[in-house]
Amino acid sequence: MREGGSATVATALAAIADAHGATVPQVALAWLLAVSPTMLPIPATTTLGHLRENLAAQDLRLTDGEIRTVDALA
Repeated sequence: MREGGSATVATALAAIADAHGATVPQVALAWLLAVSPTMLPIPATTTLGHLRENLAAQDLRLTDGEIRTVDALA
């Protein structure tokens, strides 16, 4: 079920990211990993800093409520 427009999606994802001291892309990667532990997201990474940020997403644990929120936005 899709809720709201892109501003709503951005606001919801930013709130989740802020709650974890993370970035929105990290939340997206953490959600993908939470939805399917056998999934291997391979984001485009052009810098070492970006690679570190992407790898840190594997340690981000979203709550069940946050996962449902992202599910509804997907």
